[in-house]
Amino acid sequence: MGSKLGFHIQRRRQGWPNVIADTVPALVKSLDWRIIDEWVPEEQVDPLKRQRALKWSEFNVFLLGRHVVPFQELDDPPRRAHEFWRKVLDDLTGGDRSRDREVLARMRLFDAWEGYNEVGTGPDIAKLGRFDAVLARLFHQEGMRYAGGGFSMTKPTLEEWPRYCTALLEEVSSGRGELPDFLHFHEYWFPGENWPQLLQPDGSIDAERMRAATRGYMLHWRELYQLPETPPELKRPVIISECGWDRGWPEQVGFRRSPCSDEEYFKWLVWYDQELQQPLDGLDYVVGAAIYTYGHESRWASFEIDQWQGRGIMDLLRAYLRESNREPHRWDWRQVWEQPALPILEESHYVLLSQDCPLAWRHALDRYLDTFKATNGQSLEDALRLRAKRQHITLVGSAESEYGVPREWEEEIRRRNPKAIIDRMEAKSVEELRRLANRRALYGDRYGQLDGS
Repeated sequence: MGSKLGFHIQRRRQGWPNVIADTVPALVKSLDWRIIDEWVPEEQVDPLKRQRALKWSEFNVFLLGRHVVPFQELDDPPRRAHEFWRKVLDDLTGGDRSRDREVLARMRLFDAWEGYNEVGTGPDIAKLGRFDAVLARLFHQEGMRYAGGGFSMTKPTLEEWPRYCTALLEEVSSGRGELPDFLHFHEYWFPGENWPQLLQPDGSIDAERMRAATRGYMLHWRELYQLPETPPELKRPVIISECGWDRGWPEQVGFRRSPCSDEEYFKWLVWYDQELQQPLDGLDYVVGAAIYTYGHESRWASFEIDQWQGRGIMDLLRAYLRESNREPHRWDWRQVWEQPALPILEESHYVLLSQDCPLAWRHALDRYLDTFKATNGQSLEDALRLRAKRQHITLVGSAESEYGVPREWEEEIRRRNPKAIIDRMEAKSVEELRRLANRRALYGDRYGQLDGS
């Protein structure tokens, strides 16, 4: 699999076509729609430009467009979606709506378009869902794919996300909207004083520690998709439309003003790339991740990745991407659209054992499992993956025991699915576990309401 890293182009920087031809990234996001003038091989007269554009096409470089609008209102989501659509056409035609056909034809050459950017959280999250559904329909009517969301870093929260999904699906069910083709997220983090503690003795990143340190910031989309409340039909292919280092508060500051070197930033991006390449539930969801930014406006100078004023990571990135992207991007994320929707059960029951428990602990549950026919295993992810209106999880063993399900797992379940109903078979030995499990089976006490009586 090739790299998932790509470029966010705010303003086209001199030499950008050679960089894209050299690196053939998974994703290019552009705020300048005129990028398309050099993107289509058949339109190029200059042999060098044609050769470059052919390479972009042959390597399946995904082109994402965004048109910046001055206002992003959500007071009346369907009306605002239509206003956004008209504003895009007004701006791109220069106000000459007789050019609609010409402009729409150019827009179709992009692989997808975004809508609003970094709005609609908190009380407005449901309004954003309705807006995205209606705008998806407007783009689809003109033969274009649409990426909904545009969530800022750490957003939406685990509490907000189900409300976004519900509102979007309600708009689809009403006939006023359609599902977005993609969902896009912004994932940023910023290194702190604990940076050295996230490294191995040889200076490489400790992947497990870094995942823990960046939780809620990086790979946040995975947390959302793993929530039991997430409707399967809304697990759309994922675009990370902005990523990198951003301090966020009290002001937005990029990697050039971080306590770490350019080389450390590059090393961190490679770690993130490797994480993005990992499948979720056997599927490759990620189209690509656009590093913010290649080509900047003055306000965002501290984010510029190009070699500039003695700093930058572009040379390192070019070497890395050139080596990683030797074959065309496979676009395996398209398989996500083909997944059948799974029914939501009324009730589920998963019996979760510790990963390191011996086989004897599993056999201590034989009578219990034969009685209640519960799904069982040693995978936390499998336990959380079951979708049901009432989700029961039985934890095996003591949280303090060598072979019991650790307390950290129980806390993770409660964090990711606060509605899960959890009980625990408190046992510190295989004999104690067998007695407790058999007693539950004898009295038909599936969830241990009689334990200790």
